[in-house]
Amino acid sequence: MRQFTQSGRSRIRNPSVVYTHEVPDVNHCDFHYSHLLPKKPGILPLEETMTKQCRRCGAEFITRSRIRKRCDICQTVVSAEKQKKANERLKARRAARRLCLVKAC
Repeated sequence: MRQFTQSGRSRIRNPSVVYTHEVPDVNHCDFHYSHLLPKKPGILPLEETMTKQCRRCGAEFITRSRIRKRCDICQTVVSAEKQKKANERLKARRAARRLCLVKAC
């Protein structure tokens, strides 16, 4: 087996030595970086609950969702705040567009 260096000269490897490389069991679809990511926890069995702590108010709440981070009350407050900000951004975009159209005329 011959290996080329950057200078263009070839370097001969010892042909009697067998080089092995372990390949993880992944198909071509999930090749990119998924093997470096942490493994996901298994799916909770149906009707199993877990106790979590709210990241906003610190209260403990019971949920069946692994991804839930806030209690019901905080979740509704945060959702309303996000919706309000989104509406403000939308209104600002529309106002800027109207202003741009008025200047163009």
